[in-house]
Amino acid sequence: MKRTRFFAQSVGPQGIMELRNDPHKSAALVYAGLGAIVIMITLLARLVPAGRENAVLELGIGLVFLIIFAALIYRGFWPASALLVFSNSWRVFTYFNDGRGVHVEILPFSVTQIQARPVAFVNAALMLVIVFMLARSAWFGFRNWRKQRRDSNRGDSNRGDSNHGDNGREEQSS
Repeated sequence: MKRTRFFAQSVGPQGIMELRNDPHKSAALVYAGLGAIVIMITLLARLVPAGRENAVLELGIGLVFLIIFAALIYRGFWPASALLVFSNSWRVFTYFNDGRGVHVEILPFSVTQIQARPVAFVNAALMLVIVFMLARSAWFGFRNWRKQRRDSNRGDSNRGDSNHGDNGREEQSS
């Protein structure tokens, strides 16, 4: 029976190398850790726009989804990483502009002047690290998926009749 290792057991030198060599696990841990820090900074620094009601509830729901997505990414589900690159890139843009004193909303589209919040630059920087790690996870996952598909297609084309070569014509035997 295979024994599973928990994160606390894998913190030693071998565990750190394992995390470093596995882009999905490292992306998941960065996403969960830095994402939770961003949520806490957002909550404590009151970076939520004044018009938003139930900001604590929204951030709490965000934390639940953050954990769910981190678990999926940790298990190697790279399409989640690919999709999250886009939404988290938008958050980088939003936090950066909030630091400058400009708040941008998509639905309904609006650009409003707000008081500049320099702490939002910290969130933007943390989110940029998250986006990089998610993109790395998505790239490695996509690359491995393509390689598996290419290898399986080569295997299927070589399984034909033994008298046929790669070009499909019958070969002459001497």
